[in-house]
Amino acid sequence: MINANLSRIHETDVLVIGGGAAAARSAVAASASGASVTMVLKKQLGKSGATNYPGMNKHRVGSAWQAADGCGGADDSPEVHYNDIMLAAAGMADARMAKILAEESPERLLELEGWGFELIDDPEGKRPHYSGYSCFASQPRAHGMVSNSTGGHTGTMVESLAAQANRHGTQVHEGVTVVDLIVEGGECTGAVAMNDDGELLIYRAAAVIMATGGAAQMFPLSHAPGDITGDGYAIAYRAGAELVNIEFMQYMVREVKGVAPMGGGPWWTLNPVLRNRKGEEFLQKYLPAGVTAEDAFEQRTHHYPYSTADISKWVDIAIQCEIRSGNGNERNAISVDFSGVDVTKAKPARPQHHPSVDGIELGDEVIDIAHSAHAINGGIRVDEYGESTVAGLFAVGETIAGPHGADRLGGGMLAACNVFGKRAGEKAAERARSVGSREFNESALEPVMNRINRFGNGSGESSWFDVRKSLKTTAGNSLIAVRSATLLEQMRENCSSLRYGQLLDASVENRQDLLRVLETDNLVFTADLMALTALHRTESRGSHYREDHPERSDENWDKSIFWKLGADGEPEPTSGKYRQDPNESVQVSPA
Repeated sequence: MINANLSRIHETDVLVIGGGAAAARSAVAASASGASVTMVLKKQLGKSGATNYPGMNKHRVGSAWQAADGCGGADDSPEVHYNDIMLAAAGMADARMAKILAEESPERLLELEGWGFELIDDPEGKRPHYSGYSCFASQPRAHGMVSNSTGGHTGTMVESLAAQANRHGTQVHEGVTVVDLIVEGGECTGAVAMNDDGELLIYRAAAVIMATGGAAQMFPLSHAPGDITGDGYAIAYRAGAELVNIEFMQYMVREVKGVAPMGGGPWWTLNPVLRNRKGEEFLQKYLPAGVTAEDAFEQRTHHYPYSTADISKWVDIAIQCEIRSGNGNERNAISVDFSGVDVTKAKPARPQHHPSVDGIELGDEVIDIAHSAHAINGGIRVDEYGESTVAGLFAVGETIAGPHGADRLGGGMLAACNVFGKRAGEKAAERARSVGSREFNESALEPVMNRINRFGNGSGESSWFDVRKSLKTTAGNSLIAVRSATLLEQMRENCSSLRYGQLLDASVENRQDLLRVLETDNLVFTADLMALTALHRTESRGSHYREDHPERSDENWDKSIFWKLGADGEPEPTSGKYRQDPNESVQVSPA
């Protein structure tokens, strides 16, 4: 049995859980508002979370930030940006949050640049910054950022935010993993965590901000580091928060031996040949009548993530079906064969969020690719200030739903991290001022300690590593790009076996093993809920494609699926419509 060490109690006004851009921006806002703030994160600040994923390629081209600040041309405006968000969301976004994102994004970008954040300069010197098109956007408002070896694809973003947080006195506790939240009388009052030395720590706070990122580690390949394990979704759900839109997961096609995304880009206009492990061309057999490979490839240049919104979906469906049927090669990938193409005949593509390099450099004539998990567009249900349905619990970044929907504009996530990070930090500080400190109730730790002590009591014949390996295989087969009732039911059966069988039986020889088991439990929960939600949504919309329900059905499914912890301990679903009028001040409840 493990008992909490009550001598290790940390008191703070606002506790921020996470270490990426959303967490750091929240910490800056809360501390600048006069609150005492503590950040806890698994790794080191600047080396933790999806924000700091390694640079994408040798040209040091990083991610993007959507901002209608004039760099995109005279036809752009925050209103046009808002309409783009809502069109991509396909009815699944909170209109008020989308409007705020479009309106406040330019100010947050300018602010961050003033703190030392580096954007790509306009090569022609005609605009303050270079900007181009990104996924699902109608205007070239995506500002490119320079990646580097330390900050990864977002360059100096977290570094700049961390400097501001430090200036305002934020305390940073590195090497700390939050196990669960402390809930008293329906209010979140802190968290229980474990450090890398295996010590249990208690954090008492008037407000907690969850900023732990997504759950990409459930998949064989991902665009996120190993510490992204679905913690925020699972922890908030156990605390009583609602989750929504969890089925809308973005996937990109990626070169399997590197990290460079191949989802969009001008190379598709070269009309390469897709080959399976037998060397056979296979795309043609998946294309419906009237759709050509050339047209599907051309549409694929418009967005990096897979989407059912246009005919480019057949490229991704074909790739995933071939791999799923056993026709992938030894890397569980398919090959893109450029050996017969002339790179000088590439069709003009829309300028992306970075200046074009010298032509198209393919390097190898044959490239192995497979789908890689990118980001979840849903998550914890919050309002425009990041407040969840649990008093005292806020959330930001990839852990939340609302500003995005069935599809998401490229560069929209980083903008949302900063826009809503500021709002959540300020609101959390306001709550801390109004609530003040309260007596510590030791009995509130009982549910957390009961969960911790569930593990490590089995035969030890399995391991957390084996569970994750099995989960990756099943999720890769059942959730990526092509879903069906049969596959999703199999996924759920496997998740149940993993979570209530192998994981409870897993060897726990030390506290590090216990940490990995607890993380894995969160990951399997999130995977299971994603499969469950995908089973409920009997249509295809955005990144969610059901081969047994291949059409979008607004008549039946123009609504979101909400989940909360039921009285029987199982997920309880409701479905309802997010507010579609940005002028509404109160978020519409699910019906």
